[in-house]
Formats: sequence, C-alpha cells, structure tokens
Amino acid sequence: MQLRKYIKDIEKKEHIKVLFLIESGSRAWNWASDDSDYDVRGVFIQDYLVYGGIKGQIERKIRNLDIVLWDLRKFLALMKKSNPSVWEWLSSDITYLDNPLRKELKSIFIKHFSKYALKKHYSSMAKQNFYKYINGVGDTANLKKYVYVLRSIACIIWIEKYATPPPKKHQRLLHLLPKNIRKFFENIVKRKKESESTKGNRNREAEKFVISYFDRDYEKDSSNFSDFELNKLFKKAVKKWN
Repeated sequence: MQLRKYIKDIEKKEHIKVLFLIESGSRAWNWASDDSDYDVRGVFIQDYLVYGGIKGQIERKIRNLDIVLWDLRKFLALMKKSNPSVWEWLSSDITYLDNPLRKELKSIFIKHFSKYALKKHYSSMAKQNFYKYINGVGDTANLKKYVYVLRSIACIIWIEKYATPPPKKHQRLLHLLPKNIRKFFENIVKRKKESESTKGNRNREAEKFVISYFDRDYEKDSSNFSDFELNKLFKKAVKKWN
C-alpha cells in the first residue's frame, strides 16, 4: 500500500500538513473481509493567514483507499460536540502516521465528553443506517448493515453502563447485547470476513431491539471542554509546522 506517497502528493497539491492518519471502519473494528476498503482518516493543518482558500475537508478515493482528511479546526469543533467520528479517530489502534497531539486530544475527550451527546450521536447513526439499508427493503437485506447498527447500540449501552467512551473493537462490546442478538451479530461478522456481500433474511428480533433505542429520553449532561486548552493545542500544532 502506497499510502504515504499518496498523502505526500495530497500535502503538496493542497498545501497542507497531515498530523495523523488512522484506520477507521471495519478494519479498525476487526470485522473486515479481504475485499474491504481501507478507511483512512486524518487531520491536517494549513496556512491560516492566507486570504480565502481555507479547506475544511479533503477527500480522495484511490484504488481501495478511501481517504478523508479534516482540518484541525473542524476536528476540534466537532470534538466539542462529542462527535463519535472524532472519538473513533482518536481511539483507533491502527495508525499510519501518529502525532503526540492525538494522544493529548484522546485524553481530553475522555475527561470532558458529554455522555448524552455521544449517545444521541450513536443513536442517530444507527437510525440512519437502519432506515436507509434495512427497513423497507423487503424480506432480505445486506446483513453487514446490522453489525454497524448493532455496534452503535452497543456503544450506547457501554456509555450508560461505564460512563466512558466505548472501545473500538466489537469483541469488547458484544457482552452488552442480548444472547440471541449477540449470536446473530457474531454470525454476520464471520460471514462478512469471508465477503463484503452478505445478503440474507432480516432479523425482526434484532430490529425490534434496535428501534427501542432510537427515541429514548437519555439523561442529559453537558460537555466541559476548555476553549483555552483546545486553542493552546491548536496554536502549538500550527507553530510547530511553521
């Protein structure tokens, strides 16, 4: 995989500096098949003193590489909202390019995130995937979508039970699901590792369980990220590049 070369090319063309790169999605969750794409995610900084041309996001699809890069300011803004994608990127243990900043941000997220906001985000992700890919498609569905939906629900249960952001690997979340649904999940993962194409009969029991989490009244709390602390890290990252 020539990822480093592609990233260098992007940096040169877009006049940016990539701070860290991680793997997100099925490979990071440990249920990828041989034909799964690489979901490469990263954060970059740029020259913020230029007039115009400030980029918030850069995307590239190169062969089996799905590359999405966020500007550090965007990343920090979403972090303050306890966005799950931010947590997924900070908690991934598959790294292609690392930076001490990621470790600092991970520590800050764990300390200051909103349990309510993160649960609502995971609920929204599950709901969107469910109604787009499972509900209303007939008696059969792409079964791999169930694992995405069920993982999001398991993440909600984890937050409620342990009051911490959820772990990346699905194996650490499975014990939180009902036994029958857990077996269904494990069977799909086994089939998915063999192929991305996993059509099969819908599981109404799993769907009923999932739907019950969509419109719950979760206990509210607030994140308490420090603007001063985040701004300090942002300035340090920019200064180091310059």
